[in-house]
Amino acid sequence: MDEAATIDGCNSFEILIRVLLPIIKPAIITVMLFQFLWSMNDFMGPLIYISSVGKYPVPIALKMAIDTTMGNFEWNKIIAVSIITLLPSIIIFFAAQKYFVEGIATSGLKG
Repeated sequence: MDEAATIDGCNSFEILIRVLLPIIKPAIITVMLFQFLWSMNDFMGPLIYISSVGKYPVPIALKMAIDTTMGNFEWNKIIAVSIITLLPSIIIFFAAQKYFVEGIATSGLKG
């Protein structure tokens, strides 16, 4: 398709914007979604690099809340914070789900 665009008179930038970017849009959105989920669930990176307790992300804060109670777990608060933590990931996943299906549907085409 990029060779056909070159024959039609497109330069490199136009080929990128008009031909290649729409084709790889599902793959880019999938990579963005996976990167968001991996960085949202990262435990060791923030634990190593962040020294202030007030700046810890939610997974580390949850682990610290479980560790500090010394057996007196307040499960209702821990489960509530866990569910609130999962909501952005779930919402973003379902918002990007049509791009997963689009990527799967176009990957089987011959051409």
